Amino acid sequence: MPPPDGCSINSAASDESEDIEPLIGSDEIPPQCCSARFNLAFLMFLGFTVVYGLRVNLSVAMVAMVNSTDPDPDGNHSVTNACPPPSGRENTSNNFQQPAGVPHYNWDSETQGWLLGAFFFGYLCTQIPGGYLAGHYGGKFFLGLGVLGTAALTLLTPLAAKWGSYWLFALRALEGFGEGVTYPAMMAIWARWAPPLERSRLIAMSASGGSFGAFVALPLTGYICQMLGWPTVFYICGGAGCLWAVFWFIFVSDDPRNHRRISKEEQDYIIKTVGPQGTGHGWSLPLLHMALSVQLWAIIVTQMCSNWAYYTLLTSLPTYMDVILHFDLQSNGFLSSLPYLGSWLMAWLSGVMADALIERRVFSVTVVRKIFTFRTLAGWAKVFWVAAGINAGGAVIYTLLGSGKLQPWALTEEERAEAERKRNRSISH
Repeated sequence: MPPPDGCSINSAASDESEDIEPLIGSDEIPPQCCSARFNLAFLMFLGFTVVYGLRVNLSVAMVAMVNSTDPDPDGNHSVTNACPPPSGRENTSNNFQQPAGVPHYNWDSETQGWLLGAFFFGYLCTQIPGGYLAGHYGGKFFLGLGVLGTAALTLLTPLAAKWGSYWLFALRALEGFGEGVTYPAMMAIWARWAPPLERSRLIAMSASGGSFGAFVALPLTGYICQMLGWPTVFYICGGAGCLWAVFWFIFVSDDPRNHRRISKEEQDYIIKTVGPQGTGHGWSLPLLHMALSVQLWAIIVTQMCSNWAYYTLLTSLPTYMDVILHFDLQSNGFLSSLPYLGSWLMAWLSGVMADALIERRVFSVTVVRKIFTFRTLAGWAKVFWVAAGINAGGAVIYTLLGSGKLQPWALTEEERAEAERKRNRSISH
């Protein structure tokens, strides 16, 4: 039933219920199928599929690139296998045969660790400035350029590896520098495009491309390495990223107001429901209020803990499968990808369920966010137990301190003025 007095989705039902998203009549919502916002989510899903292909390809390819994943390539030590290797693999220096002419490198485990971690040195640098600039100018340019730049650099990976590990480290750091803007840019786009009652499913659909990309890229990389050689992996991933960028820049718009193919009905619906949140922020930011916000820090700590576990698996699992469990390259890639199949499926399901719970007012926004942040956790030994513990700690912190309510320091000038008018009306009555 539509709310009385023409209330929009952004109007608070009462001063005491700011944590609950008000509703709009279902008969006023244009269909999602083939809509501009759904097409945007699907294209963004494909983009993050490519992004994670660019990100994880080295994790599997590394097993094929080096002569041995053994910590000491000189063999001046005895090795006690935690798991017995399959028959015939005990004395081979390289377990995976490559096509003729494909180079191999004598990188010890420390060098491999630096190369796998190089991406995140660059990734760390651009997320905050990327999000700030994307929020001001719009996310289309930053997300598109981030993927395109990373894809172009990925094409140079075989050349950088040939020149030496330092060159490859620098290249991977630059790739991370480019990809660092992608997720902040996605959030800046949805701030202008996502109606509040569809926000969870649209963001979940878009971001789940990362898990789907890992699920596809890990086994595919293993197969390509064995059939065509590891350099081909980087050419295919880089080419896919460049191709995606062409479609992105042609079909995507920062704002529904200037989209060339959106219907008037959908355009009005998005503008009405998103309201002032759909406008870009100014140059000034309430840094002190942000630094003192317990709710913001809860989200930051939770994200850090979640990423620790996620990227530990993403970067280390293929090597673990090789060195400890002794799986062949194709089985390695397939088994390493299975956690991301589950993550992808749960992301879609949780996004739809979260929107449904908010729309039906079963729980408040804060309660829904907390419910869908807490996970079943598992780990193996040592590094995996640490990752599991950190992940669990992040979930507990967010459950205790997190909030889905828009904080006062995050309000736009228009929203502050509207809140002041509401307070004045309530006082006068």
